[in-house]
Amino acid sequence: MTIMRERELKLASTPNEMPHLKQALLEMAIDGHVNCSKSFDTYYDTANDKLRREGVVLLVGERDHDRIQKVSATEVGGMTPPAAGQWEDVIEGDWPNPRAPNSGTHLPMGLDHAELHARFTTRVRRTLFTLQPDSSTQIEGALDEGEIRTADGNSVEPISEVELVLKDGDPGALYRTALRLLEIAPFRLEIRSKAERGYHLLDGGTEARQSRASPVSHLTPDLTVEESLRRIGQNSLSTLLLCEAAAAADMPEGVHQMRVAVRRLRSAVATMRRMLPSEQYQWVIQTLKWMAGVLGPTRNWDVFSISLLAPMRSVLLRGQELDEFCRVCEHERRSAHESANAALRSLQYTAALLKLSQWFASRSWRNQPVSEQSALLMAPIETVAPTLIGRRYKKVKNSADGFTELSPEQRHEFRISVKKLRYTIEVFRDLFDSQKVLEFVQLLKPLQDDLGYINDVRVASALLTDLQISNAAIARAAGIVLGWHDRGLADIDRKLRKHVRRFREARPFW
Repeated sequence: MTIMRERELKLASTPNEMPHLKQALLEMAIDGHVNCSKSFDTYYDTANDKLRREGVVLLVGERDHDRIQKVSATEVGGMTPPAAGQWEDVIEGDWPNPRAPNSGTHLPMGLDHAELHARFTTRVRRTLFTLQPDSSTQIEGALDEGEIRTADGNSVEPISEVELVLKDGDPGALYRTALRLLEIAPFRLEIRSKAERGYHLLDGGTEARQSRASPVSHLTPDLTVEESLRRIGQNSLSTLLLCEAAAAADMPEGVHQMRVAVRRLRSAVATMRRMLPSEQYQWVIQTLKWMAGVLGPTRNWDVFSISLLAPMRSVLLRGQELDEFCRVCEHERRSAHESANAALRSLQYTAALLKLSQWFASRSWRNQPVSEQSALLMAPIETVAPTLIGRRYKKVKNSADGFTELSPEQRHEFRISVKKLRYTIEVFRDLFDSQKVLEFVQLLKPLQDDLGYINDVRVASALLTDLQISNAAIARAAGIVLGWHDRGLADIDRKLRKHVRRFREARPFW
């Protein structure tokens, strides 16, 4: 599974925009010098895509009149292959050789050449530029134009993208260069490899990978706070990009995971607020708020449709009233998805991703006076994380101690505090005993689920009120749905009190 790399960017545009991007790169290039090359690669797999499922890519291409076989292995579906990397051999003929000494040894054992089939090809014309934004920075720019074509010739997709690779200097320069190009022509950030795009084309464009918003940022106790923050940022922004395809395909889980990634990042940045320059902090939080807000209505309608409306269809409502009500709700849900997709394709969204990436990569927070708080950025994360979690915990604990007296509005704030505490724990979980973390999170989860259900009913009421339904039959169906879930809140409240009590009795692990 490809992730966004700090020293490499891929910008996907359209054939019509490529001349503008090419001219801009030419003007940025040192002495206007460029190199051009062409490639033609054929990708192979078994009939049931065995290589793909194991995270292995096999291709045969041409270089300097030699036939080159390349094998690469990457993480896929959460599994890491025995060895990740890329290997190649010069081979005879056009067909892959599973026995090739370098690349063949990294193919699945027992693979026979008779099992392999050509799956798709890529034809690419590459123009290379050397960019030097400042005296200490060098970037290699590659403009790729061509196509991906399935072996049967039935499906074709253009390749129109720019790759920027930092060879030396400040990683932030990579994003500043991309932002300059964004002023010339629209593009979106792309983290899929050409192989991933080829398989997607084979699937007819219907296979959208759903990646979870993983809290794993590979934190270790010896890392500084600022390095931990950088890794958390990179992980969260990578998750956003990984889930975009699923969100664009109207998959509810894709939207959900994007929102979780944004909120987890926002929570992590907020825990370090005192260490960060005030203006930078406000900008980051507002940007993340906007991103979450773009996806908010879509998520609300997805939750209503899946969690509140769907159960009613089988146990209570019947007939034309329900069907018409469901059609109205589905129309609203799809409209929300269309609005979210338009925002995700916008220049504003791409610019926000680039600017956030630049902030993390450049460690822009260093641009502030030294103080007792800012100095903590250089401290080991293991000495600071307990305090950061403790602040979140204290707020939740205070509300839990007085839970019976909380108003509906205060319960809503309590829900948000519980969610922020869980996000914070998950971000720093690598620093603590895994079993103790798991046990504590298992206490938080039912508490969060109960509070979440109460909030879902509240949000559903607001959604249906905003619809301003004039049809009496449809309004009656809406009332039945809300009434049924309102009655269920009494049972939830009893469970909620039990889960609050268990949380209050739990011992912190940090």
